[in-house]
Amino acid sequence: MPYRFDLHVRLEAVHTMHDLQAVRDAVRAEVHDPVWFLGRQWQLGEHRGADAASPALVRATVTETPVTGRSNKPDENPRVTPAEAIIESEPEQWWTIGRRVRVGRALRSAVPAARRGDPSLQLTGLAAPYDGLNGRVLDGLALYRARTSLGLTKVQFRAQGVPAAEPADDWQPAELAYSATFTAGPTTLEVPRHDGGDVDWYSATASGPNPPAASPPLVRTSYPTRVAYDGAPHPRWWQVEDVRYDPGAVAPHRTRLASLLLVHLTASHGDDWFTAPLLSPTGTLVAVDEVQVEDVMGLTTSKLPIADWSFFRVSGRAAAELLVLPTVANPLTGTSALDEVLLGVDEDANILWAIERRVDGIELVEPDEPAAPTPAVPLTGQVVVTGSPRYRYVPATNVPRLWHPYVSSDAGNVRRFVQGRVADLNLRPVVPRPGPTSRLLRDAAAGPADPAHQIGPGAVPRTGLRIERRHVLGRRVDGHPVLWVQRRRTPMFAPPASALRFDLLDEVLEVRT
Repeated sequence: MPYRFDLHVRLEAVHTMHDLQAVRDAVRAEVHDPVWFLGRQWQLGEHRGADAASPALVRATVTETPVTGRSNKPDENPRVTPAEAIIESEPEQWWTIGRRVRVGRALRSAVPAARRGDPSLQLTGLAAPYDGLNGRVLDGLALYRARTSLGLTKVQFRAQGVPAAEPADDWQPAELAYSATFTAGPTTLEVPRHDGGDVDWYSATASGPNPPAASPPLVRTSYPTRVAYDGAPHPRWWQVEDVRYDPGAVAPHRTRLASLLLVHLTASHGDDWFTAPLLSPTGTLVAVDEVQVEDVMGLTTSKLPIADWSFFRVSGRAAAELLVLPTVANPLTGTSALDEVLLGVDEDANILWAIERRVDGIELVEPDEPAAPTPAVPLTGQVVVTGSPRYRYVPATNVPRLWHPYVSSDAGNVRRFVQGRVADLNLRPVVPRPGPTSRLLRDAAAGPADPAHQIGPGAVPRTGLRIERRHVLGRRVDGHPVLWVQRRRTPMFAPPASALRFDLLDEVLEVRT
């Protein structure tokens, strides 16, 4: 019989509208092996579960003490402005290139006509693409500095948006780091050796007595939510978890506390962890006195504050005290640094070198080395050895122009690296080279008789240090933008080495032909 290709068999589901018993069986979802379910529940420890409900409300009784800065101005108030913007600010940081041009043009008519062509009042030293303004436009910053001699007043500059007072400079030139102090009632919060960047609870060290308890007690109410993370078990038994992250693949080790805590968290009822926010205002020192948790069944459980250990504990305070500071979530930093300096201790030469790479936005280029001297022609004839010998100084190594030495000094029983000057002894008269021009290598508080800059021995690590100075833009708590100049230090992999060798005294021979 020939095969028929036009015959098809179609599978159709049997409609159960006329079979009510089949509908009842499907809705009942009968279990054919209930013992397996009981065994599975016993294996997972569900039979040991206690009658409990999920938390629905958290009430925290707290004592909040506001953190105060130098003043109540918004730019210096840590409750409004991020702490890093307060600590890292420097004088005259408001004067960007655009503002210098704008203020100079706005006050041009107020400047005496005889002084408008003064080169000291015009823009100079600007890098590309602003180099076309050099020597052509009045510098608003120069006008502000010379306002007394020009007959200008602060009111005129205030009308252009110039701040009434300059921010304090918390940069410590000897330590190459920031150091600031805040207060919270009777408590002192110190931020020592800040390298630049984020400032949070871990940056502060507290000292002094505790703030008094709030009267009447202050209660902060929040709603808890379940902790969620990649690879976390779902709250339902028969949901399949995402396998993008496998906590079981973490190899535990007794020396890795974080790994052990992670494995314990995910393996021990990882779906029963909840988190509740502490709705305290930013810029406050918070002491948690009591926590009450109300579940969905209306039962309330009270918890006393933690007394032994806390992950967010502030140094010098109890475990139940927290420091809430506003931070810049995503700061915008300048694409290129204003200043960049490399520092490192040259063990062979026993000198600390500071190398300038960028100053005021201009990339510095090492000048070309002078041509090597022609080799000496061998002497011919008889050498005369009568009289006193004569010598000439021959340097063994040339120091690059942008390398500035810091010599170790123990003056005043305090060891410091003191900034020095390099001089070429081959030239007459002997004149020291110009010193560094970056403000990172200057101390504004140094007097006329003091060294221009000193560095503590512990400020520079053995691997070297890179310090950059650049603009940073962020936002305050009220949404207003805040612009400041940040100095940030980062370690290097190896210190700069000059391969400096000992100089020579070459005897000058007298030859008689």
